[in-house]
Amino acid sequence: MSATATATGLLSLQARVVNPGGSTPTVLKRRLELVAEAVSERYASILTGPLVVQEGDGFQFSVNLADAPAGSLDGSAHLVEMICELTLRLTPVRCHFAMLPGEAYDFEAAFKEARHERLFLVGNGFGNLDDYSVTGAFAGIGVLLWGWTERQSQFVRALLREGVVAVDKQGPDQLRFVAERKRREIAAAFKVSPSVVTECLQAAQVKRFRYQVWAATDLLHRIVIGKD
Repeated sequence: MSATATATGLLSLQARVVNPGGSTPTVLKRRLELVAEAVSERYASILTGPLVVQEGDGFQFSVNLADAPAGSLDGSAHLVEMICELTLRLTPVRCHFAMLPGEAYDFEAAFKEARHERLFLVGNGFGNLDDYSVTGAFAGIGVLLWGWTERQSQFVRALLREGVVAVDKQGPDQLRFVAERKRREIAAAFKVSPSVVTECLQAAQVKRFRYQVWAATDLLHRIVIGKD
């Protein structure tokens, strides 16, 4: 891992479409552009610049975890949620992700591994042990995200609109879960009964997803920033 990445929390990421979800090239490109614009605005605090849409392929972007309002742990939480947000907004389009430390440009080895092993996200360049840890931390998240229907993805995004985890005000190195929205609010927004929302979210295993986001946030912070 480079000294620059350790000191600043700088990471380079790329997402590549592996399943267009039935979209034509024109529709897919427009969808990528719209998602890139929305996500770039929401996560501007950690992005070094807007997401760059690659021609019919996906996105490329870089982040600095230390730029988050509450520090690098907050930045890790934002990044994990950003990757999930991209995935949920694109459903049923699916992407593989690659994450490298510092200013990286060669993502090919990571994507080769992602394609071969059907992995959601592959970490590369952190060191063998940490590469596997980063990859493993996101594997379970990917299984859930890729398994959700469009309706489940919509409900989960609505439920967790304010985020999943955040830095606890009691300490800069402590996390807390962000409160979920009320089921009845979601039901009203989508014009369905609360029981439909509850059943859908239970099937999506949202509680498991929240714990996986917590774990990925904590591990990513420890690896990139070098916390004990």
